[in-house]
Amino acid sequence: MLNLLRIAFRNMNRQKKRSLLLGGAIAFGILIITLLNGFTAGLADNIKNNFSSSFGGHIYISGQELTDSGRTVSLIRDDSLLNEILKNPALEVEQVNKRSRSMASLIFGSKEQIARIDGVNWQREKELENLELLEGSLENCSDARALILPSSTADKLGVQVGETLLARLSTVTGQQNVGEFVLAGIIDDQGSFGFSAAYANLEYLNSLLGLSPGQYQLFHIYLKDMETMEAAARMIHRDLSLSAVTEPRGELAQGSSGGGPPGGGMGKLFGALLLGSGANGNGDESWEGTKYSLTTLNDLMEHAMSLVELINTIGLVVFILLLVITMVGITNTFRMIMLERTREIGTMRALGMQRGSVRNIFLSEALFIALGGALCGVAGAGIVMIIASAIPLEAISIFKLFLNEGHLSFRVIPGSMALNILIVGVLSLFAAWLPAKKASQVDPAHALRTQY
Repeated sequence: MLNLLRIAFRNMNRQKKRSLLLGGAIAFGILIITLLNGFTAGLADNIKNNFSSSFGGHIYISGQELTDSGRTVSLIRDDSLLNEILKNPALEVEQVNKRSRSMASLIFGSKEQIARIDGVNWQREKELENLELLEGSLENCSDARALILPSSTADKLGVQVGETLLARLSTVTGQQNVGEFVLAGIIDDQGSFGFSAAYANLEYLNSLLGLSPGQYQLFHIYLKDMETMEAAARMIHRDLSLSAVTEPRGELAQGSSGGGPPGGGMGKLFGALLLGSGANGNGDESWEGTKYSLTTLNDLMEHAMSLVELINTIGLVVFILLLVITMVGITNTFRMIMLERTREIGTMRALGMQRGSVRNIFLSEALFIALGGALCGVAGAGIVMIIASAIPLEAISIFKLFLNEGHLSFRVIPGSMALNILIVGVLSLFAAWLPAKKASQVDPAHALRTQY
């Protein structure tokens, strides 16, 4: 067997230009699919991280109560049940954040701008330290009235750090209220997919929303591993349903003061996460106590991830086309090789080489070319990834959602890469099979008389 491999390797080097062309075509296909797989995997990671950073968690729980008049208000009055459920070690909870949220009209002078305000605990949510401040400082957030604005909102209002602005919003019972904020800082926009937010002190925002001390609207859960998100969400929803009224999974709540439009897509997103900054109106449904709704990061990323799936599909189509072209080239090439080596094949057969050995020489040669090309493609993809990830990109507009600190990122999935190489190897053997089989069936006497 070793001698057969040695012969196959020698034959591959006899026509170096032809072998390089075949190997180069395979390398290009592997390079493209590896790049696209690594890019889309990194893209998905960036989208998840940016979404979770903006919304403050991986799993989101909101609560609703009915007033005596039958109006629905969004708040969580007592979180003892939630805390008890999260003691389950199988959930692997890393951190829990409590937030409130409102769509408010920010007023500065004669200018007015609608903005989403998240009430946060600056001391507890350490990930907020990663906010890209363009002006001001997070140290200014010690002021109860401190407000951090995205740059686009600050520019439209024309407000500067240290200046005071008003916010008009609705309480949880639907009444209008006005608060005063001091601009503590301006952050780089997180405006991808329209979820740029301002940040304020949780307790102060709660007072404007009409919530009592200890109450809030959103219970955000960070997991140690995002890959366990759906399993953790199912366990939490199951345990929560045993002790409280709970919305079925997938039925995102609709409506809030200033919330997004009803329906799918972004309407679902805002309906789920812009709860309770005002009364949700009257409805036919009634319940006792708090009714909970659970949403995951995956629920919010539906449209963003559809783009990733589209890129993956395009990459797969391109890869298949390249494979088809390459396989046709391998088949035709080995037909030519068989004709060129007819006398050589006859000599080997006359010296006692079995038909299976002749066939295996051709197949081994095809496999060497395929694996060599595949490994070169993987190496080339790695070099391109390193160079591309080192290039700083201007994080503007929608593209910020797909970047990691202003850079592209790639994540190679070993299993996927190994599968691609295996597919190339198998298809190369399949493409060379007929010429190899035909070569093994050459009659030695006829082959020795052949002149090419």
